[in-house]
Amino acid sequence: MSTDRHESVGTNPGDESPRDYQDTGVPVAAEENGRGRRTREKQRAVDQGVPADQWRKLHPISPAIKAWKALMVLLAFIAYQNIDQVIEVLNSDFAKSLGALFLVLLVVGALGGFLLIAAVYSWLAWRVTSFAVTPEAVWYRTGILMRSQRHARLDRIQAVDIHYPLLGRIFGLGELNIEVAGGADSNLKFGFLKSDEIDALRAEILALAAGIHSQATPATSSNHGSIGAPHEDQQVNPHAGSSMPAGSAGTPGVGSAAPVAPERVVYSVQSGMLIESTLRSLSIVLGIIGALAVLIGAIVFFIKIGPESLGALVPVAIGAASVVTFIWNRFSTEFNFTAAISADGIRIRRGLLDTRSQTIPPRRIHAVQVVQPFLWRSRDWYRVVITQAGYGVGGEGSGTMDQRASSVLLPVGSREDMANALWMVIRDLGVDNPYEVITEMIDGNRESGVFTSVPASAKIFDPLVFKRRGFLLTRTSVIIRDGWLTRRATVIPAERAQSLGTIQGPWDRRRGLMNVQIQLVPGTLATTCTHVDVSQGRELLQSLSELSRQRRSAEPPEKWMRRIDAHLNATAPQEAAPTSAAQHPSLEADAASAAAVITQE
Repeated sequence: MSTDRHESVGTNPGDESPRDYQDTGVPVAAEENGRGRRTREKQRAVDQGVPADQWRKLHPISPAIKAWKALMVLLAFIAYQNIDQVIEVLNSDFAKSLGALFLVLLVVGALGGFLLIAAVYSWLAWRVTSFAVTPEAVWYRTGILMRSQRHARLDRIQAVDIHYPLLGRIFGLGELNIEVAGGADSNLKFGFLKSDEIDALRAEILALAAGIHSQATPATSSNHGSIGAPHEDQQVNPHAGSSMPAGSAGTPGVGSAAPVAPERVVYSVQSGMLIESTLRSLSIVLGIIGALAVLIGAIVFFIKIGPESLGALVPVAIGAASVVTFIWNRFSTEFNFTAAISADGIRIRRGLLDTRSQTIPPRRIHAVQVVQPFLWRSRDWYRVVITQAGYGVGGEGSGTMDQRASSVLLPVGSREDMANALWMVIRDLGVDNPYEVITEMIDGNRESGVFTSVPASAKIFDPLVFKRRGFLLTRTSVIIRDGWLTRRATVIPAERAQSLGTIQGPWDRRRGLMNVQIQLVPGTLATTCTHVDVSQGRELLQSLSELSRQRRSAEPPEKWMRRIDAHLNATAPQEAAPTSAAQHPSLEADAASAAAVITQE
């Protein structure tokens, strides 16, 4: 007996009407047959909500691509568990009497049967898997025995990313990852589709989420805001979608091919710089030194004691494996890193074996941090990471490797690249001398007096970072400077602060200190002003709270595009003569269309 299940992605239990998705199990249609009996039919929950003609199919080999790792593990497990029996049978007189050819055919037949079963399962899984895009949500249903249907409401979508795993790249197939407000468990991920199809699907979802419909689309379906939380005062440009053909899936404007916005590359990371920056990590250097020390000790013990001391090489092997794994993960996830600007936000492409295409709307970024490790100072290199809504992880330094990689805006780059990354996120630092402030937050200390430094009573708690630690409240943002060996500077726009709080332990009270916490969406960055003076901390709380209330506004996409484009033109060499948004009508038009539905957040 099959079991039906329905989930709502990124919504609260009260968001949906119960009558829309209930699986009543009650007859909904009946008709008389030839014998006078009544034939009853059930309408399952997973079959409701979307017209049948709007469901679309994935690529036929999608289940095989998803399950190949599990199938290989299962095959290896079966072979491992039965290897002794297989060897015993092969060495028996019965096997020798059959001949080598028969045994080869037997093995090939067994593998063929296994692949046949896998093919049948893949076909059945493909038959019951489909997706749909409506003016209200993106739907996905699957399951052979355990049927389930999930949907992501358009007004809850944070971002739409494309992922090309290694096996998918071989066949030119990718999968879609829809980031939804509500955490990682709320995301909707499905695939696989051809490259041109998945690009068109992503553009279609982004256009619908931004409220861009054809003229034939009912007005009631245009209430969905841009990629992010909706607002009642949103307005829709009546001409925004007039050039888009009506969809052929049954609802006007749905299923039509939305144009893909053009882009302009801001910076890209060379592979040589990425490798060198990874090897210049202090943890890597210390790990290599430790492994060499243990290896030398193991060799000495081997000479003095003998083979019994080879067990000392186990820690060396574990440490070396950890170092190699870290280097490989960093290199493979950040290889070929490119950042570009387009009408729908910051576009990032990265990856060596698995490639990802990620679009980050600037208004979804809540904080940005500039990092400079100790061994990068001689090269004047920087790393920029962000906290963005929809990619939340448990806290600073937590999350999977892919979650942390999704928070990287610049893996490694020059000071110019770092400044460009900042301007893509922060429209105004709120100071009259922004470049001097950027230099101060990276290279400065308490002697300059630009930042509010921690008091002398905090030196006992921060003997090393005492000269660096401080904060600066500007007209628009708060900047937190920290770090001794690894310098860090975090810029938080005042309007992004969700709540403010203080922490004061007994030792802090005795020395007149307190910690000011700036609560944001879940992310990897620390946003606490540590060990500040009590009077300065209270003043910071009051000023930041008032500033946060005054600056609850978002930068429209067309203004964001023009600002970044003007900055790039001003900083680029004169002979390059880059194309501006005004010189590129499609860039400005796409930005204006997207801006038609962006209002205050």
